[in-house]
Amino acid sequence: MIIPVVRRRQNHRIDKSGRPRVRPEMTPADWLLEGMAIIGLLAFAGYVIYQYRRLPAVIPSHFNAAGMPDDYSGKSTILALPGSALFVYLLLTLIAMVPHQFNFSVKITPENALKQYTMAIRLIRFLKLAIILIFFYITVAIAGQASGSGAGLGQWFMPVSLGAVFIPLIYYLVYARRYR
Repeated sequence: MIIPVVRRRQNHRIDKSGRPRVRPEMTPADWLLEGMAIIGLLAFAGYVIYQYRRLPAVIPSHFNAAGMPDDYSGKSTILALPGSALFVYLLLTLIAMVPHQFNFSVKITPENALKQYTMAIRLIRFLKLAIILIFFYITVAIAGQASGSGAGLGQWFMPVSLGAVFIPLIYYLVYARRYR
């Protein structure tokens, strides 16, 4: 017996606030961002596992505004960075599952919901990748500084990190207004 597949219309479900509960489909760009984030997490974990035995007992644990270490801790503190990156990845992945509950700078209607939700989720995916890469870079700098071959985070770390977070956010806000 053949059972017909009935596709429900996604715009049909409305939440309490009157917003449509639409689930955007992943595009190749979304798959690429998710794949890069997962590969980044795996490479990050592999790097920490590889470097852990080589690290001295005391490693840099904090850097000043110039990117130079100004506090030190035991080498086990390096495990907090990949753990934090994994936590942020999982948290943002869960948050991305409920775009109808986000705060938007534009009014969400049945006509613009799919586009607005897609852009917001893509922003979250990009931020996941950026945060993983920032934490990975910090870990590489810690390992380099601990082994004596590094020069701290460098003077460009802060502006590049802030740019990696705020430029996509500004880009998103501009386009969200444009496609209201």
